Amino acid sequence: MHELGVVMNIIRTAERLAAENNVSRLGSVTVEIGELSSVIPKYVSSFWKDATVGTACEGAELIIKEVKGMVRCLACGKEYRIMENLVNEEPLCPHCQYEHWAVVTGREVLIREIGVFDE
Repeated sequence: MHELGVVMNIIRTAERLAAENNVSRLGSVTVEIGELSSVIPKYVSSFWKDATVGTACEGAELIIKEVKGMVRCLACGKEYRIMENLVNEEPLCPHCQYEHWAVVTGREVLIREIGVFDE
């Protein structure tokens, strides 16, 4: 599972940001995970507590916000949620049935916000 590596990268980044801002302990870390990213949020959550032991993130709440996989049809230009528009496992535009699209959102895995305690 690559989710453990994702969690470790989140922790490293959060610790670096905490150190840059003279913060020793974080209260929360909010992460956005896109449904097209191949990262499974429940696995990220399950690794969080153990992975943060001894870090600035220890005890911090992990808040995961899932980002829908939105695409733009290359024919009609309309946006739609790709996972809701699979026809025989092929993603077709619900507006014009065209099969080619470009991803707008849903691939991201990023730290959106870090909460700190008053020190």
